[in-house]
Amino acid sequence: MKNKILASLLAGALAMLPVAANAGWGGGGVGPYGSPITIYGWQNHTYEFIESGAPGSQRDYSEIRGNAANIGFLGFVDTGIEGLKVTWRCEQFTYMNDYGGNQGGWCNRNSKVGISGSMGEIMMATWLLPYNEMVAGWVDPWYDAGNASHTNIMGSVGANTIFYNVGDFGGFNYSTTSDGKYNQGFNRRQEEIIQYMGSTGNVSYRFAYTVGDNDETTSGRSGNTRKVDPVIYSTGISYSDGPIWLAATYQKHDEWAAATIGASAAKPNGGGDAMNDSEAESWRIAGRYIADLGNGSSLTLSAMFENVEYEFNNVVTGVLADFGFPSTTFGTVTAGSDVKFDRDAWLVSGKFAPGGPFDFRFMYAEADDLDITATSLSTDNSAETGAETMLFGVFYALGDSTELSLSYIEVDNDAYGSYGTGIGATGLGTANNETEIIALGFLTMF
Repeated sequence: MKNKILASLLAGALAMLPVAANAGWGGGGVGPYGSPITIYGWQNHTYEFIESGAPGSQRDYSEIRGNAANIGFLGFVDTGIEGLKVTWRCEQFTYMNDYGGNQGGWCNRNSKVGISGSMGEIMMATWLLPYNEMVAGWVDPWYDAGNASHTNIMGSVGANTIFYNVGDFGGFNYSTTSDGKYNQGFNRRQEEIIQYMGSTGNVSYRFAYTVGDNDETTSGRSGNTRKVDPVIYSTGISYSDGPIWLAATYQKHDEWAAATIGASAAKPNGGGDAMNDSEAESWRIAGRYIADLGNGSSLTLSAMFENVEYEFNNVVTGVLADFGFPSTTFGTVTAGSDVKFDRDAWLVSGKFAPGGPFDFRFMYAEADDLDITATSLSTDNSAETGAETMLFGVFYALGDSTELSLSYIEVDNDAYGSYGTGIGATGLGTANNETEIIALGFLTMF
């Protein structure tokens, strides 16, 4: 009896082999309609020792942290028209923990369906917007992932505007949303976008915009109504030639804040009427140079500068608190005021590879103080809202696809600064907070 069962199981396993091959096991294969399929991904995890809090009240703890770990499937379908293909991709998180249930099922990372040809590719997608994706991998030696990431400062004005997977406008409910603060940052993976990607010679360019399903939505409270039409535009251009790389990117959020943090009657910082209008925009320039030092050694140096600006018309009383600033930071901003604030930030990073399996990396970023103008304030104001972050790391390569690392991460906020660490690091960036992290990392790609 046992032999019959074993024989049946063996026969079933053998019968499954062609199916497994067609499904793309081992990194590649062929789908049921004869189209190629690639399976890829990475596991990137760190064991971290963290000390965080305001001076005099810091706490120590440790955690195992997933850093953009993922698995993806991609392929294309030949249309029969020369050079024209239908492309697709489905990529999702594969954390050891679930980040509070924020994995969100399948295709929650860069995922698309598109058409690709000689003129480039156009897609409907959930995707990283060009503003950050076109520069992140070039200037961030820590892969733009986890607590070791430039996204804590660049593209942000504090921990409440860090990188986040962001839904479309229609995903927000005025009656239940307590805060739309995470939706105000510029480093974002955005649902429901149309994106074009192309290149000419050494020049690459992208353009993306959101397609919301609740445009012209009525917002307001206290019996008042406002019509908002929220949309995000993101674009960039880059040039690469040998050891030199240069890029410039730009992003605009039109009426996005008015549709989120300025619209819910249930918000804890409520009072006043909904915003009439809002606008946020940011631009950055970046560059990288790789110096060949001979004998297999090299030195990579990168730099980036950024300006971020927000404008709100007819604000709610607690609008600045939604960004993590105490109500007294800039003085009293009364309901109905027009508010504008901006800040500059910059970053430098490097990687020294002496040859062999070891390399050494660093990154330093600094955010200037916010400058604020409001109709309810007699003078322009600024406060100690800046921060600086520094990172050092030693990396050891195990073959071409695996590496071990030891990193030190530090974030120092000014008296009213509220910057955290990297991606998803909520709770590590309250006003006047200081954070230090020692991280043991393991990354493998397939």
